[in-house]
Amino acid sequence: MTARKGFTLIELLVVIAIIALLMAILMPTLQRVKHQAKGIGCRSNLKQWGLVFSMYSNDNAGRFPGWVEAGEPWPQVLTALWPYHQDTNDLFVCPMVRKSRIVPLESSEWRLGSTFSAWSLRSTRSHTRIDCSYGLNRWAQYRAESTAGSDRDSRYWQTVPGRGAANVPLLLDSAFWWACHAEIGDPPAGDDVWTDRSLPCCMNRHQGSVNAILMDWSARRVGLKELWTLKWHPEFNTRGRWTTAGGVQPGDWPDWMRPFRAY
Repeated sequence: MTARKGFTLIELLVVIAIIALLMAILMPTLQRVKHQAKGIGCRSNLKQWGLVFSMYSNDNAGRFPGWVEAGEPWPQVLTALWPYHQDTNDLFVCPMVRKSRIVPLESSEWRLGSTFSAWSLRSTRSHTRIDCSYGLNRWAQYRAESTAGSDRDSRYWQTVPGRGAANVPLLLDSAFWWACHAEIGDPPAGDDVWTDRSLPCCMNRHQGSVNAILMDWSARRVGLKELWTLKWHPEFNTRGRWTTAGGVQPGDWPDWMRPFRAY
């Protein structure tokens, strides 16, 4: 009777090495698929918010809320519309984002977010806490007639625009509830490094891009360098210095942004 032959030590090591090699090949692909799935979930959230904004505008002659005059950030102003959507709590945070990071701002009510953490608000008016990872285009708001005639009024999208709405940002991945500052200037010096002149929405959350809802109510990925080609307000120059049309060079960008696609 012939004895059954088992694996030798060398054969076992070869098999283990092959398995390890296959895992090394597959892991980046699996990670990329995981990120893509979370990106789809993020855009799904934004589509739901697009429905909320469109319902509000339809009920108010096409107008946006008056965020500054309301004294509350965009989630609070739209509180009355939340019940119209299922799983509302999940809509506040991108699937790529963790719990909020504790970074105090000037007001004790606010906590700044980051690329992978939500910003936080503790509202003294409504006595609620909101953790959110999306920020609003500050120029999308209706201003009362009492402010008409000032230099800043002409830059506000008082109502939902018609022509060109597909290039006008409304809500984006952001580290703050404003996705942009009054002066939309230079890109951040580093990922998670913002100043009063850089975009809180410029972050590497989705592999060189962020997700956004545009004013035609479509949700899509926006390349980080593409942010400067969007029509943030009616007077914004979409061919400015940070665009290829404006003459930006690869070396002009901060190191962390140089590998990303140019626009």
